[in-house]
This record gives sequence, C-alpha cells and structure tokens, in this order.
Amino acid sequence: MTRSYKIFLNSISSRNKYCEGIWGGSMANNYLLGIQLTAAKSKIQFSHQGSCILDRINCFDLAEVENANLSQINVMEVSSFCGPNGLIWGYDVFPCKKEILNFRIQNKNIPIYNLNSLSYAFQNLLGTIEKPRFPFLPGSHLPCASKNIIAKGECIIYTAEGLGIPEDRQRQACLLMEDVGKIPLNIFSVEEYKKEILKKVIKSIITIGMNQRINFKEIFVGIKVIKVERGEIGCAMAVSPYFHLAKNAIPQYQDNLSLNIYEWENEVKNNFLYKNGSF
Repeated sequence: MTRSYKIFLNSISSRNKYCEGIWGGSMANNYLLGIQLTAAKSKIQFSHQGSCILDRINCFDLAEVENANLSQINVMEVSSFCGPNGLIWGYDVFPCKKEILNFRIQNKNIPIYNLNSLSYAFQNLLGTIEKPRFPFLPGSHLPCASKNIIAKGECIIYTAEGLGIPEDRQRQACLLMEDVGKIPLNIFSVEEYKKEILKKVIKSIITIGMNQRINFKEIFVGIKVIKVERGEIGCAMAVSPYFHLAKNAIPQYQDNLSLNIYEWENEVKNNFLYKNGSF
C-alpha cells in the first residue's frame, strides 16, 4: 500500500454525500487540501450610518459560492502549510492537467504552473450552488488557509495565491502564500499589474523556502480580479480548506488515485448530490 493511498484512506468523511472539515470524519491525522480563488460583488443594500457589517457579510457569502460551492461553512483561518500527512486535491489525487506559465525567476530553474487548474479541480469536487456535487456538510467547521479583502466601489480588488511543492514531501510541507489587495484605478494595464503581483507571490515562496531551508521543485500561482462600481461592495478571497472526502466521491476502484480529474468525474457522476437529493 502506497503512502498516498494510506493517507487517502484516513481522509474520509463520516458522511456519504458530504465532505467535512478534518475533525468530522476519521480520527487519523490525515487530510486533503482543496484550492480556491473566488470573488463576487453586490449592491450595497443593508448599510446605514452606523454599520456596513451586513453588506460585508453578504458579499463574503456570495464570494464563497461564486465558483465552488463553499456554502454554509464555518471558516476557521489557519496557517498555510500542507504537510506529510496531507494530499492536495487535483495534484496528488485525481490530478488535473498542468498549464505552464511563462515566468522566469532569476537563478532559479523552477517550473511555474497555473493555479487555476487546481481551483477548477476543487470546483469539480464540490460542484456549484445550483448543482452541488459533494459539498461540505452544512455547518461544518472548516480550517482553511485563507485571506480576503472586502471593499466598497469604485475600486479593483484582487486575490492571489501561490503553492510551493517541496522536493521532499515526506519531510517538508507544501507552502501556501495568499495575497489580497487593490489594483490602482489609474494604471495603464491591469494585466501587467497582475503579472507583477504574481511575480511577487512567486518570489515570496522562494524567499521563505530559503529562510526555512526548503527546496521547491515547482510552484503554482493564480490571481482573480473584480471591478467594484460605485454603490457596490465586493469581496475577493483565497480559501483553501483542509478536509475529509465524502464517501460517495470515492471511485469503485479507490486505490487508483492516478485517475485524472475528468476520469474521476466520470466514475462518480451518478453519486452527485444534485442527482440524488439531500441527507
């Protein structure tokens, strides 16, 4: 039995149809990590002179379900490492196709890939708010590597994330770096500014690796941007949950973790929640 397979077997939810936070299923200290970048906005409608909290909550919750279905969860922000007891969804298990990005890092020969593929793989697991597949059990307490920004318009807000994969996964942890902020409205090119943000995310991963004596063999980076107009409020967030997998999301031949994300989808599609009702 391989190391990855042992970790996978100890990362199973107590529920058939729902994923759970890492304390909800197996008591073993193993887990899966999902990656998600998301952003959403709404009209300002609940604020008054004394408070804008309700509008902030509303746009935060909208962002949670804009892509992958991260609805009705209790997010618990934790530090940003995936250690030897963890597997990354869409990378270690049911891998997605990697898209190389054209970044050159001085004196470093580290391939840089698009994080969007991992984010898409996680959406493939959870489904959307309209068509949930294996979402989290409502009310789950979910530790997440997460950062977010909430801002009123007129502005451009962004969320960016980098994932560094170390050469030695059995002795060192994968590193997640999240960044959120605003892009100036008066710049010439938003696309060029986004590239500069991603370069800084990449360099931050390499720098922390040097500080902690970790060699990274590859890095994934991604960014999501949203323009918030006057009268609107927006939220951009990076949210990467540590979780246990719904039992019905396990293919019949569960030891074959090398199925790609599309093959996995085909194997379990008849078990999707939206096809089979709730609880």
